Amino acid sequence: MATRPEEELLTPTPLPTVASHNRYVEIDLLRTLAILMMIVYHSAYDLEYIFNIPVFHVLHGGGWLLGRSTAVLFLLLVGVSFAISYERSTASAPRRVMKYLKRGMAIVLCGMLVTASTYLFDPETFVRFGILHMIGVSVMLLPLVRRLREGNALLGLGIILLGNVITHLPTPTQTSISRSLLLPFGFLPPHFASVDYYPLLPWFGVILLGIAIADAWYIRPQREPQVISKVLRILSIPGKHALAIYLLHQPIMLFLLLLILR
Repeated sequence: MATRPEEELLTPTPLPTVASHNRYVEIDLLRTLAILMMIVYHSAYDLEYIFNIPVFHVLHGGGWLLGRSTAVLFLLLVGVSFAISYERSTASAPRRVMKYLKRGMAIVLCGMLVTASTYLFDPETFVRFGILHMIGVSVMLLPLVRRLREGNALLGLGIILLGNVITHLPTPTQTSISRSLLLPFGFLPPHFASVDYYPLLPWFGVILLGIAIADAWYIRPQREPQVISKVLRILSIPGKHALAIYLLHQPIMLFLLLLILR
C-alpha cells in the first residue's frame, strides 16, 4: 500500500548505520562551550553574591544575557541529542519509552540532590524546580511528541509563548500545596525567590526546538558524523560529561575561591 505524503512526514527517517557508532562531535563541542559559559556565569555569581566582589551584574544586562544564552544552548542540545539517540535505537517503542523514563528519573534525582544541598546552604532561595528537574521531566515526556518531528518547532514556540504569558499571571490559589504543584508550570507564588528556576513553561519549548533542529539538520538528510582533528576531539571531551561537570563545578569553584580569597 502506498504511503500518503502526510504519513511520510510523520515517519522517522533512520540515521545511517555508521552514525550509530559515532558521535557528532560538533554537538559535544557546543556542549563544551555551554559548560564554559556556565562556569564563567556561576563564577561571577559566586563572587558577587557570596564574596561581595562584583565582576559584572549577573542578573542584569550582559550578565543576564550570558546566563539565559547558556541555558538556551544547553536545552537545545538536550532536544538535539534526544532525537538522534531515539532514532538510533533499535529497541521496540515500549522499551524506548522505558529507557527515557529511567533516564529522566535519574536526572530528576540529580536535581533533588541540588535541591537538598541548596536548602542547606540557603533555605530562602533553595532550588525548588531548577534546570535539572525540568530536563528530567522533559526527557520523560519527549517520546510522546517524537512523531511530530519538525512540527515540534511550532509546538515549542507555542509553549514558549504560553510560558511567558503565565509568568505574568497570579498563582490561582494560595495554599502551600497548590503553589508547589503549580511551580513546575511557571505559576509563581508571592515573594518567590530561587537561585535556579526553570519551569516547563516556557523552557520545555526550547527543548522541542532542539528536536526540530535535529530532524531538519541530521535525521531527515541522514547526515553522517564528520572526521575532525585530534584537537577538536580533545576539546569535545567535557561535552560528553556535562551532567557530572554541572553537579561538581560549583563545589569545586567555591572551594577554590575560598582558598584564593580567604
